[in-house]
Amino acid sequence: MVKITVKDVLENCDAKLLIGDEKTEIKEGFINSKDVVSGGCFFGIKGSNTDGSLYYKEAFKNGASICILSKLKDLDLTGYDDKTVLISNDVKKCLQDIASYKRSLFKGYVIAVTGSVGKTSTKEMIANVLKHKYKVLKTIGNQNSQIGLPLTILRLKDEDVMILEMGMSALGHIHNLSVIAKPDIALITNVHENHIESLKTKENIFKAKMEIIDAMKTGTLIVNNDDEFLSKVDENVKAGIKLLTFGINNKSNVMPDNIKDDFITTFDIADIKDIKVNFGTTFIYNALPAFLIGKMLGLSRSMIKDGINAFTSQNHRLEEVNINNNVTLIDDTYNASFDSIKLAVNYLNKFSNRKIIVLADVLELGKESKKIHKKIGYELSKTNASYLITIGNYSKLIAKEAKKLGFKGKCKHFKNEVKSRKYLKSLIKKDDVILLKGSHGMNLVNLVNFLKEGLMF
Repeated sequence: MVKITVKDVLENCDAKLLIGDEKTEIKEGFINSKDVVSGGCFFGIKGSNTDGSLYYKEAFKNGASICILSKLKDLDLTGYDDKTVLISNDVKKCLQDIASYKRSLFKGYVIAVTGSVGKTSTKEMIANVLKHKYKVLKTIGNQNSQIGLPLTILRLKDEDVMILEMGMSALGHIHNLSVIAKPDIALITNVHENHIESLKTKENIFKAKMEIIDAMKTGTLIVNNDDEFLSKVDENVKAGIKLLTFGINNKSNVMPDNIKDDFITTFDIADIKDIKVNFGTTFIYNALPAFLIGKMLGLSRSMIKDGINAFTSQNHRLEEVNINNNVTLIDDTYNASFDSIKLAVNYLNKFSNRKIIVLADVLELGKESKKIHKKIGYELSKTNASYLITIGNYSKLIAKEAKKLGFKGKCKHFKNEVKSRKYLKSLIKKDDVILLKGSHGMNLVNLVNFLKEGLMF
């Protein structure tokens, strides 16, 4: 059991005790005063719009035993004699330092996962495998940021393994997370155009992803050898770091055999036969590193196979939603990129029912936006969907390119998902299959919820 107290914070972080007991244990951390649970630690982080420290009373009301706050002019602690309050010049940095200290006490394995596409699904599959032998702490949802990762580490209790997802939007972000997490095993799924608006080039995206090993002195880096950039990572990537590769096309340390692709994709890895994943060959790229890490950490073949076979997609990631046993929604609204749209459309093509595709803009592409949306249109031209509904600004280019290249279905465009609702509701018939896909900021999840509630047959 890894425990830290207020005294540890005072000795290792920039913070001063205002009131309270140094022996108080710091357990789970929260940055939203509404989310705090009994005994939690509230971090009043200053944001672009407001200072979270202003909400310390609400945090205490909801059960916080500790608040770490920035300096406030009107701080009133009357009636909080049983609480603990610390003051820090930089609450966010204090959170990161606490997490770093707690990590230093952890004697188990730390696995860090990053990549442009598929990092969450890969993290989940690795966890699904390792839980057959270990107690696993993993990133929940999208808590993979400069704040989310430290909050994940603070949840550590008696687990044997931490699987930490690392996200970024600029150079230096993953470096900071690597310094906090100090991974034993680092995994990069791929390097795609996501964040090209802020990072300008794929070379910079690759450089940002490689920051995952910055704080590693020993350990293993695992990369997708079919990726244009990751295939060029040299065996001598860094002194003390072992490189392992996985892939389907390029010769790698681990590769699948006997791939049979249908609604359920089956394949072999080494002497493990008939492994099964949903959603086509792309999910094999989740399974291969899960196999490697399972093998590294001493799991049996049956444990690895059971972990991969039992994996199911996460919320809003190729999630099949059946409405009244009449209509199937394929909810892939969590996020979008060219490659993930291609995967989703290929999965949709396996259905023989009438198909409707709803695609919204792919965001954060910068100068590449027009080019990539046209590429998506090319992929759509090869589908036999009856309808293509596009939402946003750049998505117009998808339909235009698809039509030009031979798409036979009907196209309809809307500025936002709200304006599409009435048309889509009137369009859907019994037994239809509808794919909904777009960047998170396009709010297609709201359209999914509308259809769940509004469709009647």
